[in-house]
Amino acid sequence: MRFDCAKFSGKVDNISFARPMRGGYRLTLKIDGEVIPNLVVPSKFYEELEVGQQVTLFGMFRNSKKKEKNEGVLYGMKAEGGRAKFATDMRFGVPAMLTFYACLAFCLMFVVGWAASLALVVGFSSEYNPGAMMHTTTVFALVEASLAGLFFLWRAWVIFSKTSNPDTWETITPAVLSSRFSKFHKS
Repeated sequence: MRFDCAKFSGKVDNISFARPMRGGYRLTLKIDGEVIPNLVVPSKFYEELEVGQQVTLFGMFRNSKKKEKNEGVLYGMKAEGGRAKFATDMRFGVPAMLTFYACLAFCLMFVVGWAASLALVVGFSSEYNPGAMMHTTTVFALVEASLAGLFFLWRAWVIFSKTSNPDTWETITPAVLSSRFSKFHKS
């Protein structure tokens, strides 16, 4: 789940292949002659994007070695002469969702980890002491479940902290951003 936060500027040449999805659109954006495919744009930004408009866009982009898997999410937009607008519902909604997933991961991993840890404790135990075995198994399961939950909480914190100050994001050119995507999606 590696992503980069970047801002890029240019003149919107074309908006095509807009497919509605929950909360917005997945589209292909042509800016300064460069094609940015697989861009998820919230509805409020889609309605404000105009062809010929000079804009600065803020986005979170997946940066996978397999270019066909890369995609981006538009987090903010600043029209020329206007003020920047951001999708603050993403800033709080995504970490909240990841926190919920952390709770689910903890619960699921505790149950699965307890069974797996019991098998390991029984297999490596030299004496039969049910009380000590249950205690050790429960401790192992708690550690495993905590690690699973902490992974999701860590990712939630990363997203929350990165979206706190988008003006400090790395500025890249549309050409550099476009080079991250597969030619398959640009046609």
